[in-house]
Amino acid sequence: MGRWIAIGTASGWDDVTRFGAELRETSQWRPDAQTSITTVFALGDGRLVAECHANTQDDFKAWLDRKRWKVESITPIRHLAKTGNIWKVA
Repeated sequence: MGRWIAIGTASGWDDVTRFGAELRETSQWRPDAQTSITTVFALGDGRLVAECHANTQDDFKAWLDRKRWKVESITPIRHLAKTGNIWKVA
């Protein structure tokens, strides 16, 4: 399974209430059995960063489209370090 990072914007997501409404329920970040949006950051400059685990990049793109993101980039993740653990992803 692959991992990707997307950078973009989505209208209204700078408001924490809207941000929570878009992501709180499991169905909002787990659109199907093979796709999980694992992390979303709302940055201080108004952009959003999201990480996804999925079979294909198109699965992630479909979620971004449903959420009406204006996507700047979607990039595969090669390596990952998280609190001292390191994984080779691709």
